Amino acid sequence: MITEPAWLIAIGIGILGSFVIHLSQGLMRLGIRDGARGPGRRIWIWGALLNLSAPLWVIVANRFGPTTLYTSMYAVGLLPLLWFSCVWLGRDLRKRDLAGAGIIIVGTALLGLDGFLGDSFSMADVRVAPLLVTGAAAVVLVVPVSWLGRLRPTVPQGILFGILGGTFLALDSLLKGVAQNDSGQAAFLPSTGTGLLIFLLSFVGAAGAFGMVQWAHARNEAPSETVAGYDAAYVAIPVLLVPLALGEGGSVTWLCGAALLLLLVGTGLLTRSADTNPDLAPE
Repeated sequence: MITEPAWLIAIGIGILGSFVIHLSQGLMRLGIRDGARGPGRRIWIWGALLNLSAPLWVIVANRFGPTTLYTSMYAVGLLPLLWFSCVWLGRDLRKRDLAGAGIIIVGTALLGLDGFLGDSFSMADVRVAPLLVTGAAAVVLVVPVSWLGRLRPTVPQGILFGILGGTFLALDSLLKGVAQNDSGQAAFLPSTGTGLLIFLLSFVGAAGAFGMVQWAHARNEAPSETVAGYDAAYVAIPVLLVPLALGEGGSVTWLCGAALLLLLVGTGLLTRSADTNPDLAPE
């Protein structure tokens, strides 16, 4: 069982960071709705600046605990975005929204509990090779996924684009965690040449995440499907991949599996109505 008080700080940063990033999406939507000039433009700029703070949140969180503690909290940001969408963007609050919000709260709480009940580990123990192999596999899948939508129009391609985007962003966060622990202890920035290289390489993942989401928008994929795949992958990939990257030092528990299933169901409930709720798409 984990008794590291600093891990609570990492979880708190994960919740706060998720709130900020998701609300930034709402601000950008509001700015676009209000027009490209005047208040609308200023609102969009503020939203974009908050959205660009995403790497900073995970860098700070990595100082206090494993990256999985931060990424596990990401889906909870859908809750303040739901509130913002109802108050400022005119979204109707449905019973399905309340059910999805409740399920996300339970799933996130279970993931946090699993982190504390599980075995202690450091990101310094995580091998880079499985992360890079996963990243290479995601890159290879980009073209087939883009073709799949043309060959099979019935395939929910927005979900697939979102999954790839969330995977790229998850790898960005994990590689930063490994790089920041290159000396054996968590630091704000890497202290070795190898660590610095991994740290810089991680931003390729962030670029890939941004590119996949914008590509989905350009192809008019359902925004709600994109965000469902994006958030689910960003939460699931780290907790599933880190045990593999630890070798014999980690495993996926039944509690973790149950929490991931709840998060998937809750996210799906919140983002199902694609045509009527475009405000829930990541930027």
